Amino acid sequence: MAADALCVIRGAMLPNLSNKLYEKRKNAVLEIEGIVKQLATAGEHDKISVVISLLINDFTYSPQATHRKGGLIGFAAVTVGLTSEAAQQACCCLEEIHVKDIEQSNFQEKNQS
Repeated sequence: MAADALCVIRGAMLPNLSNKLYEKRKNAVLEIEGIVKQLATAGEHDKISVVISLLINDFTYSPQATHRKGGLIGFAAVTVGLTSEAAQQACCCLEEIHVKDIEQSNFQEKNQS
């Protein structure tokens, strides 16, 4: 999946999304917003889903705070980029996050036993 995401998003932008400096994260987010707007206009929802999955898996669940911050503002950029189609993609995104949370809870329960 990471290879698919790199076809959509420049690989050089990803380190900026998790940078300590807010300005670098902001510039990466503005680029993500532009990419998502282009994909939404072209009707390429599969590629938008790949971007969302990348943000969930590589950033939102990271143990590093700057990665989580980058993931959250990345989600905001995706939402802005989607504009009227945000509700459709948000349902998919929230389901994926919920499933990941359940898997993580189950894993923690097994390790505590």
